[in-house]
Amino acid sequence: MGSDFEERDLEECLAGFATTLGPSQPYRDPRPSERGLAAVALGRAVSPGPDEPDAFVQLGFSHTDEVDSATGRRYTRYSGGAWGVVVVDLSAPARLVVEVPHPNSDLRTERMGAHLFRLVPGSVLLMAGAHRRAGHGAADVAHNEGSLFSALAAEAANRRLPQVQLHGFADRNLPDVDAVVATGGAAAVPAAARVADRLRDAGLATSRSWENPRGYLEGVGNVQARAAARAGSVFLHLELSWRVRGDPRLRSLAVEAIAAAGLLR
Repeated sequence: MGSDFEERDLEECLAGFATTLGPSQPYRDPRPSERGLAAVALGRAVSPGPDEPDAFVQLGFSHTDEVDSATGRRYTRYSGGAWGVVVVDLSAPARLVVEVPHPNSDLRTERMGAHLFRLVPGSVLLMAGAHRRAGHGAADVAHNEGSLFSALAAEAANRRLPQVQLHGFADRNLPDVDAVVATGGAAAVPAAARVADRLRDAGLATSRSWENPRGYLEGVGNVQARAAARAGSVFLHLELSWRVRGDPRLRSLAVEAIAAAGLLR
């Protein structure tokens, strides 16, 4: 372990940050130049070149190199206040993007995101930095193409990095369902079918949007899904019930099933 890497519990770090978010916090969309720089920043973070300036720092993000106490793996964490958190695993080439667009709104998705990040070496984690109702709703990054989160996700899609976006729903909305697996569109992709199979095999009642469309909880208005479709990149939209998210055992069961599904094929 290098002396420049501080040991941290990544899950607790992200969960603690999420608890500070609320609807009244300040939020603004980035300017076009800042969105462009964000795309550059993600590209350099996942495929660094020699002597390139840190574009995240140019955007005002802090940059810390840390070691996750649970896995012993090194990662870099970029923190940009209301623009979010980006975590890049340094143990393997980038191969999966884990997205948490609604921290402290879709409760415990930040913990699920950290757990999935840990289970897949080479992951990049994107977490929004504002409550979805902040900025009169502009901070709902899953539906705001002008957000920095969207710029980062679009660059990931352009680089053909598969994306898994984690959401939550209230049990009363679908009382007999634990998970909804969708792609943000009408068609299934092999990775989505595998995730649905794994969740079902784990004992979770799972709905497949391409077989049982319900008209909601399927990401049909998700701007990251649209960007991925334009780029021809894999995007999975996963909704988990509160029964699953609120129970540490079921939450872990769900995340382990997702990771075991072979998201990279």
